[in-house]
Amino acid sequence: MIKSFPLDFYGVPNITCRASVTDGVMCRAIDPGVSKEAGYRQPSMMHYVKKYWTLVRVGLIVSWIRLLLRLKTLPLVLDWLSPRSMTGSPDEGVMGDLVYYVDRWLQVFPYNTKGNCFPRSLALFWFARRLGYPVLFCCGVRKEGSSLDGHAWLVLNHQPFHESSQHCQLFAVTFSYPSDTRIDTR
Repeated sequence: MIKSFPLDFYGVPNITCRASVTDGVMCRAIDPGVSKEAGYRQPSMMHYVKKYWTLVRVGLIVSWIRLLLRLKTLPLVLDWLSPRSMTGSPDEGVMGDLVYYVDRWLQVFPYNTKGNCFPRSLALFWFARRLGYPVLFCCGVRKEGSSLDGHAWLVLNHQPFHESSQHCQLFAVTFSYPSDTRIDTR
């Protein structure tokens, strides 16, 4: 079913919109000498399938990493998380979606009371390496009063990778993987 209706869009006259179930909403401005068309298309079913598959995949990877950390040492876990070859091509849009879903999973199911940086960095390491990003996993410490505080993050081209702040620059790197690369984030 298609419906057409006039629309007063912020005082711009002569805009006609057409709405249908399959095409979404399409609007056309009819001005002397100007014809512009803009629209909103409903996402396809495949869009939703990809979105929810990504959400489930992220949840499975986060859960798998938590299990591995209880059973194996960190270097062994990192070896298992590293692909044999990085065949993917970096895609910032896909990586941004993965970061969002990893953060949401860890917000709903937190790793511990001090933070989620450790499983977050490992999960993002898994996804980033498969997308072709040559990221490095880093752990560091800093003195906080009379105790030590730790943090884990990823580095790409000597810059923090998908970190919400420059917080990691306050930490001295104590471990990096792969270890044959020198890390300096300052």
